[in-house]
Amino acid sequence: MRRKRNLVLVLAIFIALLLVGCGKEKIKEPISEDISEANLLKEINLDRISQYIIDVELNPSDMTYKGKQRVTYINKTGLDLKEIYFHLYPNAFNSLEDAPILFNIGEKMDKRTYTPGYINIEKVNVDDKELQWNIEGAKDTILRVELHKALEKDGKIEIYLEYTVKLPSTKDRFGYHNNGINLGNWYPILAVYDEEGWNLDPYYKIGDPFYSEVANYKVSITTPKEYIVAASGKILSETEKDGKTTYYIEGNLIRDFAWAASKDFSVKERDVDGIKIKLYSIDGNDSLIDEALTIGENSIKVFSRIFGNYPYEEYSIVITEFPSGMEYPTIVFISKDYFYKPLLNILEKVIVHETAHQWWYGLVGNDQIDEAWLDESLATYSEVIYTNEIHGSKAGEDYFNENIKLGYEYMVEYLGGEEVVNKPLPEFNGWDDYSLLVYIRGAMFLDKIKEEFGEEILYEILRTYYDRYKYQIANTEDFIRVCEDITKTSFQSLVNEYLYGNK
Repeated sequence: MRRKRNLVLVLAIFIALLLVGCGKEKIKEPISEDISEANLLKEINLDRISQYIIDVELNPSDMTYKGKQRVTYINKTGLDLKEIYFHLYPNAFNSLEDAPILFNIGEKMDKRTYTPGYINIEKVNVDDKELQWNIEGAKDTILRVELHKALEKDGKIEIYLEYTVKLPSTKDRFGYHNNGINLGNWYPILAVYDEEGWNLDPYYKIGDPFYSEVANYKVSITTPKEYIVAASGKILSETEKDGKTTYYIEGNLIRDFAWAASKDFSVKERDVDGIKIKLYSIDGNDSLIDEALTIGENSIKVFSRIFGNYPYEEYSIVITEFPSGMEYPTIVFISKDYFYKPLLNILEKVIVHETAHQWWYGLVGNDQIDEAWLDESLATYSEVIYTNEIHGSKAGEDYFNENIKLGYEYMVEYLGGEEVVNKPLPEFNGWDDYSLLVYIRGAMFLDKIKEEFGEEILYEILRTYYDRYKYQIANTEDFIRVCEDITKTSFQSLVNEYLYGNK
């Protein structure tokens, strides 16, 4: 069915229009405390944090890049390991039929003109000794590396990889377009080993099918000098040589690393309580640039005060060719289609949602394949919180009633009673039921908590959840445990009703 993308777009526009005409309220200042990255690192046991050191050179003439990557992996599994796994997400774009292009846009593309994307692994070493390795999994998106000897529990190993990647011709999370290049999920990233073992899920066509642990990154990106780079983390310096620019970037305690490159970027920044907010635009409309920066500023302030402080030194909002919005740690991709004055309210909604993901997914991680609701529902309800704080309580109430509540009523009619929110991605039929259940129904669960226990209790739950699980991976049981700890009430009936559809 070709209605799927249209349904998602209609819902997004419908929700965003509620911000029209809302009055402004003065935002409260966040709690002041030392949240510098250097201070945070003192509190973290670095011997338990993996590290990526990546040198990548982009060649836009043939839309390829070469990577050299050192990964320090710490074995926290409690077992001796004979093999380690990486995700190779670029291989998911090797054929148009299978490519995970958002909202099924790929169905409308011409496979005769589509340029496939893929990654060629050229070297895998430890201590300059070649390892045995194999490409496997659905769409060849898994790299299995066999170790020379077992890595003992709590042991550490540094794996060196070299690879060449071809970018696909799609304006998606990963691909190139008329105005530049998006590089999300672009390098070999360690798979997560949890209580279920290695998580080797494929790059599904719906949702954000990624699951990773926080790590420290040191990345150098070399491009032709006419290109400007936006990236996760903090750009420490830039050097020019032989017609090329190299960006030196550091990102500590982040869950992933993404970047974008364009010859058309203009950059404007703003300092907000020691956080540098950057806006990368391919439009140049100064008034909208300032508006977008203000939305980013207000989002950071609201969510820092209510959830817990944003702990990084930079946050980048990248206006790019993209079908909607996409979150990565300290950077978000926002569709240039929203960067027009008549669509300012949609622009606001999308920036707010993706900024909320800096807390829900970025700082408090979750398995986005098996429990997608845990970050998407919280990010969706964060839109209500933002509206209430910035535009007033009446606007917040209207936003919920006329978007999420009406969205649910549409869902009941459209889906015919299917209300299981907490289930793995393969069990959803497509973007239609995924969007309505994971975004809309899950957000209603949060509002029910507010209705029964009050706004301050809901905020205390979110603050406690953030404080207890930041830089970690949480699951549904963890969130419900926080709810029950704070309210001293069993949530079993609410969970059954809102997450599993058992009324």
